[in-house]
Amino acid sequence: MPQNVRLTSMVERLPIALLAAVVGWWLGWATARLTEYLQTGDDTPAKLPIPGVRALLIRDPIVQGASALVWAVIPFVVPGDGWRWAATGLLAVPYIQVAVTDFRTRYVYTVIAGIGLAIGLAVGWQVHGGEWWTSVAGAAGGFAFLGFFYLFGRLYVRIRHLGDVEAMASGDITIAAMVGAGSAACAPSALFDGMLMGGVLALGVWIIRRSARGTMPFGPGLCLGGLATLFWC
Repeated sequence: MPQNVRLTSMVERLPIALLAAVVGWWLGWATARLTEYLQTGDDTPAKLPIPGVRALLIRDPIVQGASALVWAVIPFVVPGDGWRWAATGLLAVPYIQVAVTDFRTRYVYTVIAGIGLAIGLAVGWQVHGGEWWTSVAGAAGGFAFLGFFYLFGRLYVRIRHLGDVEAMASGDITIAAMVGAGSAACAPSALFDGMLMGGVLALGVWIIRRSARGTMPFGPGLCLGGLATLFWC
């Protein structure tokens, strides 16, 4: 495509990107509000709500900002039409919310991950240009893949007599199923990249804490792997 034609196409998509950013912002608001509701009454450290009128616009600036940014970028980098852009954005929002919540609290809300799993099963295979069963296979593969590492971690902890330490949280299995469903035929790439990113995050936590005891933050890495796959697979 000639340079001037490409530039014209990008300029024409700018209003669409701005509108998409607004949609992403409000979808991020919705998932952040749902997460606040789920945190009510449990023992996880909830994020302090923003008081006053600002709460009508802002529930979680990180989630909403990331969601708006992803939705704004999609029209420029994802080929296809408006339907595919919207489906890609819908897949991205639960990834962002789960990643932020898991990083903050080391806790995965099954409701949020379940919504992401349902969206992945519904549109993941269409976004990646496959058959419907590829999303089912991706979800099953993600569940089995992380399930194996979860069981291996529990065995390692028992052999080393590390007490109640978790080598990997059980919620990571749910996240892997969600990412696998949304990635469909690209699930192997998403899970591999996600494990690498999760390993880097875990290493960072170990270095900061100077201890190998505790839960590895694989969830955020897996979600980042899923996000990367939406753009490059």
